[in-house]
Amino acid sequence: MKLSALGLSTLLLTLLSTPLNAATQEEQLAREHARAAAIAAAKSQGKAATVTMEEPTRSYFDWGAVVHPNGEVLSVRNASVAAEMGLTAGDRLLQVDDIDFSEAGLDTIVSHLQGLEHDSTFNVTVARDTQTLTLGGRVKATVIPGWRLEVDVAQAQVDKTDDGSCGRVSVFVTPPEARDLFPAYFVKIDDDNVLRRRSIYKLDPGVHVIELHELITDPWVRRSSSMSNAKQLEIDVKADTTYYIAAKFNRNKRLSTVREEYWEPVVWREVEQKCEGD
Repeated sequence: MKLSALGLSTLLLTLLSTPLNAATQEEQLAREHARAAAIAAAKSQGKAATVTMEEPTRSYFDWGAVVHPNGEVLSVRNASVAAEMGLTAGDRLLQVDDIDFSEAGLDTIVSHLQGLEHDSTFNVTVARDTQTLTLGGRVKATVIPGWRLEVDVAQAQVDKTDDGSCGRVSVFVTPPEARDLFPAYFVKIDDDNVLRRRSIYKLDPGVHVIELHELITDPWVRRSSSMSNAKQLEIDVKADTTYYIAAKFNRNKRLSTVREEYWEPVVWREVEQKCEGD
């Protein structure tokens, strides 16, 4: 099994160009770019079945002043900690806490400021005209939450073809909910049971019968697990074409949960994409 991370990234960008509200589009772009990045990382490390990417929670402190290497304060950003302390352009930096500027230099001062903990206090001594002033400040750090992404690269695509031309069916890309399209997962392909976690299948050209379950999250849908049955979708797969499948929510039949008329599987996007040899 081979999956071109570059081709996947290009394809995802094309798919996600569908007009959506800004927040939804940004969320989808972030999700798909993260998946593509994880796959690319795995492939760069060899034939790893899975790849995990993560960063711990971290914080940084932006003081809000631009200082010349000679110690002169060149500018102070409005509403920053430096501004709240009373620092002004033209001041000359003499000392930060117990670090003397003339001895340590700007790099040491910057490293010290960046290492301060949120809500801690610090003092800055400056020369202003003929005065020497000591200004007190409190750190306001920005916290970046930690994150962890694990992608099962080995399960990203399954090859069910004989040697030769092929097409794809996929539920990998999250469809746009603004069009009442929701994720789905494969149950059977041509009467062969498949694993739910596998999201892309390479198939020989020709007619295939795909069975899927819906993953509709709309609050109007009320059904128990016992009512959830797979539905069939027949696709005439063309060579070098990827068919993206979703669960279409029929909002005008949202109360028909027993007969399950509230949804149907649909192909929501077709994309020409080279299939052989990937």
